[in-house]
Amino acid sequence: MPAQSRRWSLRLLAVTEGHTPSGLDTLLGATPRRVARHWLSLLLLALAGLGAATFFVRFVTGEDSPYYSAAVERGDLVPRVAQKGELHAAGEFVISAPRAGRITWISPKSTGPVKKGELLARIDLVGAKDAIGIEESDVTAAHAALAAAQISAQEAAARLARFEGVWRRSGGRAPALNEMEAARASARRTSLAVDSARAQATAARLRLKGKRADVAPSELRAPDDAIILDRLASHGQAIEERQTLFTLSRTQGPLVIEVPIPMPPFGPPPTGAPAQVRLDALPDAPQAATLAQLRPASRAQPGMAIARFAITRADPRLRPGMPATVEMLLPPRRGVLLVPDAALAFDPGAAVGRQPPSVYVLSKDGEPRRVNVVVGASDGQRTEVFGAGLAPGDQVIIGWRAPTAASSRTQPGS
Repeated sequence: MPAQSRRWSLRLLAVTEGHTPSGLDTLLGATPRRVARHWLSLLLLALAGLGAATFFVRFVTGEDSPYYSAAVERGDLVPRVAQKGELHAAGEFVISAPRAGRITWISPKSTGPVKKGELLARIDLVGAKDAIGIEESDVTAAHAALAAAQISAQEAAARLARFEGVWRRSGGRAPALNEMEAARASARRTSLAVDSARAQATAARLRLKGKRADVAPSELRAPDDAIILDRLASHGQAIEERQTLFTLSRTQGPLVIEVPIPMPPFGPPPTGAPAQVRLDALPDAPQAATLAQLRPASRAQPGMAIARFAITRADPRLRPGMPATVEMLLPPRRGVLLVPDAALAFDPGAAVGRQPPSVYVLSKDGEPRRVNVVVGASDGQRTEVFGAGLAPGDQVIIGWRAPTAASSRTQPGS
């Protein structure tokens, strides 16, 4: 047998019979390395199968808890404010319709300067002619009633004069006393009727005068030298009382934007703080701005303030009325408790009515525990919170893991 065939035979014998290789086998290279590799491959395959089975079971059965959760962290935060608003011009004011009617004339200027006293629009009351016609008819009727009362008074006065003449000539024997009293009463009555008709005619004339003043075309004029920023009506348009017709500005100052912002518990941002304004129409051209004014919001918005930002160097394409978003970074917060914003929005019971800010912490038994917190600054993803029952590492609930669990928890009586 050739030497090469003999070596292969010895290797095969060592592998198949499992005997310990001799010195000659070692010399010839017939060690059981392939057997070790074979068993190692089987072991790795078994581990991979076990991992796949575990993953499959986990995928099918899911987690025991019906909630997604995240850990409370203690770290640093750069607060960020982002609020939507509209651009306005400094010194901006509006011209509104003093009454309902129809525009019979309006300035052809949609933008541009106007002088003090310059005519901007003329408004006629709808149905003005009919209203004046009714009042004129009332005046005519009142004058006719006055004329009739005067004729009756003249007739009564003439009859009384004849009776008194006969009475004097007859020495008081004719006409009869009751006839004289009736004539005197008729004269007094017709005289009072004349006074009443005259008063009614006067009232009708005054009503007609007032109606003519009311329905006379209203002329809207510029109160000061100003700039028309926007014209919101057109010729022939029917308008309502107090409807805005023009937006003007007394100055050519910078464009401004006012937005509500939350008042952080660590103090308001300083005047002059930098910000940027991102226009919806020009999202890739943010405009530099500064905080010009900060004032408290209405009582209906506790904890909020109205911030006025001025755009320092406005792009020529910017116009008042354009929607925009103000973005502002506040001084950084160091070593504060942070929770995901989703934790503040989560409510497993779908509470009705206004509730104080809170988060739900998973206890050791997996049940949610509500913790009331005071909300601080936010960067749009995490929010600073203050709460006595909250510590770093606590798991706060950020959502439902299974929709069926959420629906079963919110069923009435569950």
